[in-house]
Amino acid sequence: MKLCGVLALVVLVAVPALCQFPPDNWEFPDRRIENNEDLREVQCRHTCKDVKALKRRMREMESRVLALEDAAQAPPTGLLKMLQLEGRIRELEQLLLKSNKPSKLQEVVKPRKDQGTTDTHVSASCAELKDNGYTESGTYTIDPDDLDYGVEPFQVFCDMTSDNDTGITVVGHDSEERMLVNGWETAGSYEKDISYYGASKEQVAALIKASKSCKQFLKYECFSSAIHGRILDLDVTYASWESRQGEKMDYWAGASPGSGKCACGETGTCDKANPRCNCDVNDKRWRADEGYLTDKATLPVSRLNFGDTGHEWEQGYHTLGKLECTGY
Repeated sequence: MKLCGVLALVVLVAVPALCQFPPDNWEFPDRRIENNEDLREVQCRHTCKDVKALKRRMREMESRVLALEDAAQAPPTGLLKMLQLEGRIRELEQLLLKSNKPSKLQEVVKPRKDQGTTDTHVSASCAELKDNGYTESGTYTIDPDDLDYGVEPFQVFCDMTSDNDTGITVVGHDSEERMLVNGWETAGSYEKDISYYGASKEQVAALIKASKSCKQFLKYECFSSAIHGRILDLDVTYASWESRQGEKMDYWAGASPGSGKCACGETGTCDKANPRCNCDVNDKRWRADEGYLTDKATLPVSRLNFGDTGHEWEQGYHTLGKLECTGY
């Protein structure tokens, strides 16, 4: 009886379980499931297939995301073509401008007179431009040593009206205003470097060499501030200017190179019969020494140096004009 009861209990438990396995959506192979390996193979037909499909879908989505990122970073084809066309239009505009007659702000090209040919070049100076028929003052491009060698062409101001016979080439700089000197007692302790607009030292030197004459105005107004003096029986030069080569010059504007004087010292017209400069009187009165520097070998002025303005009553003002060149 006990054995029959046990068998009945097993049948009641096992039969319902077998009825629920496998699920309706599972597919069995034609052969019998004989061990655990066969069971795992049956289960993987559904779960592994789903996982593989999911992974494949993820890879497809990753590819689409990368494609969208590339598309977002690259300009649209239409926009790219438009940008290319705009660049081409700008190139054509530049070619058109070059083909037109140059204005006074452009390079002025004229036949070379010294070669007797139709070769063209940028004019060497404003004087040559005026000879070639340009009579309006303004900014022009010049090339003092020709296009084929030397310095690059550069822009200058051409004064075509001050002199009826020729054009004047003018090069400005950053120290043209009247400037105060005060609080500098030691000789040459005040230093002012001069920078010329739109031209290097080599370009300015080429202009001077190609010109018939050049000049630059220089003036020093002084109140108890000397250009020359003596300390312990030694001569001292308080004020000086430096050449384009950086050499201190021993004479002032209006006098001859190497004279060691100002203009009044050469003409004997200095205040109180001072033998060298008006400012050397060095009294409590406003005086001045001024004139033009004309030595082509040393122009233009590259630096100004002053001193003897250390006391509260001592001061001075310096004024340096533009470089002006004529002829060719």
